[in-house]
Amino acid sequence: MELVVASNFDPELIASTREFPIAAFFGNFPRTLVGGGRPPHILPPITEAQFRAHLAEVHAGGREFYATFNTSDLGLREYSPGFLARLKAEVARLVEIGVDGFVVAIPALIEWIHREYPYTRISVSTFARIRTVAQGEYFLRRGADTLVIEEANRDFPLLRGLAEAGARVEVLVNQTCIHDCPFRFHHLNTSSLASQTDTAAPPWFEFPLLQCGLEVARDPAQMIAGIFVRPEELEVYEEIGVHRFKISGRNQTTAWLRRVVQAYTARQYPGNLLDILSYVQNRGPRAALLRLDQEGVRPEIVRPLRAALDPLESMTIDNRAFPKGFLRRIAATDCRAISCRDCGYCAGVARRVVHINGRPLSEYVPPANLPLGEDLLPAFGATGEETPSR
Repeated sequence: MELVVASNFDPELIASTREFPIAAFFGNFPRTLVGGGRPPHILPPITEAQFRAHLAEVHAGGREFYATFNTSDLGLREYSPGFLARLKAEVARLVEIGVDGFVVAIPALIEWIHREYPYTRISVSTFARIRTVAQGEYFLRRGADTLVIEEANRDFPLLRGLAEAGARVEVLVNQTCIHDCPFRFHHLNTSSLASQTDTAAPPWFEFPLLQCGLEVARDPAQMIAGIFVRPEELEVYEEIGVHRFKISGRNQTTAWLRRVVQAYTARQYPGNLLDILSYVQNRGPRAALLRLDQEGVRPEIVRPLRAALDPLESMTIDNRAFPKGFLRRIAATDCRAISCRDCGYCAGVARRVVHINGRPLSEYVPPANLPLGEDLLPAFGATGEETPSR
């Protein structure tokens, strides 16, 4: 097992995780020319001196550090005179600081980095959304060696095929994105553009997170049909040649990251599974709506949406109650070709493991007739004090 862990640049993170099988950490400055896949206001502000010191600690422990260069959208700046020179300068700066590799999504950036720094490792980001072996092979031919899989991390024929094609496959395990999320494209591009230095006024909240939260509020069983991987089921991946697992949480505390690393190292977590998952549907959307409510923004919209999301705060997922072979059952199902409504497996598991306000899911009454959250988009783009989005 190899773990690849998000870095919050806390000096205590490296020391507090020395005993775990961590192969690499990843992260970057909150804002860069290319962008690093997370909006800047949720990441810790760091100086170059802090970055260098952090990498020195990482390397002293025999681990690698990958810089997130994983934008899915350059805002057409790649066509502008001078952009390539600025790109070269930024990559050279990160290499000089001491990064061992880059996490990249755009093929042109992969090709350029590989040509200029052929001995620097390149992981293809989840933002590339690899869904076929052919896609993976394109990236491998352009200089990448690792393919990071998130949305398709329950597609075992794909994972097996990528491993057989010679890729080092890395599976993201602790995200809670919903199954085949329809908001994904918008979310990735929002995060990408928000983290770029040329974006003058990035939004203070990523609207697709609110859409996702409302989907879960309407049907909490979607959490079980999502993309998380339980610590108890890593062996299902190892059997097909996948031994590298990614843990997200660049905006999380060191204590939280250590708990997650410990759980996946031990291959068990006998508690509320949400304790070790990102659970993006909860904290950020609720905090954003609270801010708008306090500011008196569109109460006829904000207050019903707040009420709809409030039960997410009390949601728990009892990891001990999952049926044996949960992931193997999903692996044997072609989720791309069957409706969740017709299958019903994850919904049945949800009735066993999900509780809201301490009550079984069968007693939960989902919200109905909600107003359109899209009318709040201008408010999320306003300037002012920043609100956490995750």
